[in-house]
Formats: sequence, C-alpha cells, structure tokens
Amino acid sequence: MSTVTAPIASFRWLVGRGEGRALFAAANAYFLLLGGYYMLRSLREAFALEVGREQIANLFYITFFVMMAILPVYWLVVARLPRRWLFPAIYTFVVTLFATLAVGMAAYPGNKWLPAVYFVAVTSLNLFIVSVFWSVMVDTWRATSAKRLFGYIAAGGSAGAIAGPAFNALFVERLGPTITILVACTAILLATELGRRAQFVELRSEAGDIDSKQRLALPVGGRAIDDLRRLVTSPYLIAIAGLVVGGQVLGGFMYQEQAKYVETTYTTLIERAALFARIDLSVSVLSLIFQTAVVGWVASRGGLRAALGLVPVILIGSLVLLALLPVGLVLIGTQVVRRAVDYGLFKPTREMLFTVLNAESKFKSKSLIDTLLQRGGDSLSQLVYPLVAGLGLAGVSWVLAGVSSVMLVVALWLGTVFARNESRTPEL
Repeated sequence: MSTVTAPIASFRWLVGRGEGRALFAAANAYFLLLGGYYMLRSLREAFALEVGREQIANLFYITFFVMMAILPVYWLVVARLPRRWLFPAIYTFVVTLFATLAVGMAAYPGNKWLPAVYFVAVTSLNLFIVSVFWSVMVDTWRATSAKRLFGYIAAGGSAGAIAGPAFNALFVERLGPTITILVACTAILLATELGRRAQFVELRSEAGDIDSKQRLALPVGGRAIDDLRRLVTSPYLIAIAGLVVGGQVLGGFMYQEQAKYVETTYTTLIERAALFARIDLSVSVLSLIFQTAVVGWVASRGGLRAALGLVPVILIGSLVLLALLPVGLVLIGTQVVRRAVDYGLFKPTREMLFTVLNAESKFKSKSLIDTLLQRGGDSLSQLVYPLVAGLGLAGVSWVLAGVSSVMLVVALWLGTVFARNESRTPEL
C-alpha cells in the first residue's frame, strides 16, 4: 500500500483536494476543442495558398475588420448571458458556420471566395473559441490553483493539437476537406459539454452547491465603454497587450518567411497540406513537453516572473541561431520552436496573469486583447514586414531578436506585479 500511496502523495502539492475532477474535465474539453481547431487550421493554410500567397496580407487585414465587427456583439452576449450558457452559445454558432462553409466548398470546388471566407473565419473565430474557454477558466480557478494546473489544462489542448493534425495527415487525402471539417465540428460540440462540467465542478468545490449555482446564473454585466477605459488606463493590461502584439509581430514576420519557402519548395495543395500538418504535429509535441514538464514546475517553484520571462529568452536564442544559419530547414525548426513556446509557455502563463483581475477584465478586456489586439498585431506585422523584407531572412531574424529583448523586460515587470497581487481575491 505504501508503494502505491507514496507517488500519489508526492503530487499533493500539484492537485489539491476536490480539484481532480474539474482538472480532468477541463483538460479533456481543451483536448477536443484544439483537436477540432487544428483540423480546421491545417486546412486553412492550404486554402490560403489556393487564394494566392499575394493575398495573405489582404486576408489578415479583412480578418482585423471582421473582428472589430464581432467583438461588440460578443461583449453584449457576455454582459447579458449567464456564465453557464457562454460555452454552448458561442460554440454552437462556430460549428454552424464551419459546417455551412464545408458544404458550400463541396458544392463549388473552384470558387476562390469560399476558401477566403474560410481563412478569415478560422483566423478570427479561433481566437474567440480559445478566448471564451480561457475566460471561463480564469473566472473559475483561483490564482494559486492556476499556477499549478493551467499548464496541465493547456497540455490537454496540446494533446488535442497533436491528434488534430495527425488525423489530417492520415485521413485528409482519403476523406477530403468537407468530411474533415465536419469531424472537427463534432469535436468542438463535445468539448462544449465537458467545459461546462469543469466550470460547475470547480466552482462547487470552492464555494459549495448553492453559491456555485448562483454564480453560474450571473452574467458578467458592465458596459463596454468602462472596460475600454480600464484597458487604456491600466499599466498591467497595457503591458499584457504589448506582449501579445509583440508576439504577433514575430508570428507575422515568420509566417511570411515560411510562406516564401513553402511556395518555392512545395508545389501542390496536398503536399503543402501534409507539410503544414507535420509542422503542427511537431509544434504540439514540443508544446506538450513545455506544458507538462516546465510551466507548472517553474511557475510554482520560481514564480510567474520566471515562467513568463523564460518565453522571450528561448525566442531570442532560436532567432539568433536562425540569423546565423538562414536556411530553409532552420527556418522551419525556428517556426516550430516559436509556436511551441507561444502555446506551451506563453499561453498558460499569460492566462495566469488574468486570475488576479475582476470578472469584467477576465471576459471583456481579455477578449479585446485576445482578439482585436492580437489580430491588430497581425495587421501591424503585415504592414511593417515590407520595410524589413529586403533585409533577407538573416536580417529579419535579428530584428525579431530585438523585439524579443523588449518583450523580456515587459514580462519580468508583469511577473513582479502579479506576485504582489496573487493573494488578493478577485471581484465576483
């Protein structure tokens, strides 16, 4: 008996009493959610090249304006809809949209408008998909629990992000894009119910049955103008936004460099789709390692300052290597590392930052940062990229290493402020 209970006891610091069921439900919900999303994402990259690489910048610009239109509607829903209905309301709309696009592209295979709409839909709505999930999670878990467990919830997503591209790599040529999209929609629907279960179980373990039901019945409330004012006057939120925009600039520059390489090296839709699936699979495996073996341990032992600061440190090292060895293989490797750091380290640590804020900031300021500002960073990167494209891959890498150095300073400051406030109980 002692040999069985000893390993369990050694993990008592990680999973507290009553947290296990909520953690299991949340991790599995994120597994299904990102599994479905990454099936859609792998197809997005291929459809973008069907529209034309020269149109990629325009597609990002359109995405930005689409998100500007969607965000006020989302705020209205969050302000009025009880917390318990956020998952089904948002995800049912997303599933309906992608199922309709799947049928439309099957009926009109030569149409270039539908792949363009698909690109914009995946690029914009995926942020709402993920933002809604994490808004509910940061509203549900306390800061002390989040430091221990968010890495493992994120790891569930990375496992799903492995399953999604693996499914596409094995079956997309056999099933075709239409069936693949419908399978992805099914996974997102299943994630909805598990996410609601995690939300209820964790709140109940902290507050008791009556309080948890009352809280789930409450909308977030508030006015959009109040939260916009909060965002532009809070140094803490401005710093989070700066980190997000900096990360998107890195991603946008690397996306263009990757597109140049893939366009000249791989010539058919199927070849490109298979390559992107392999890249996504590699990113997910590395992200899973970061989430299960690094982020929880570093955040719990060294604090969020250490965990958040580790992100730009790794980025600087990989970008300097690319600057010194600017070839296609290193480019793909650097892109894998950059995305894995983003999903495996930056995403869970960034979510932890919101746990010390009030409910409106968790849903509204967070959604603004996660969606409009994130896509604004994409648009900014596409606008600025022509100014540095002439420097070549090595020059672009040096520029991005400089951006990462600025991000390091901001990350360390945010971690310090979080440490001063993590013991405070957020407002309902």
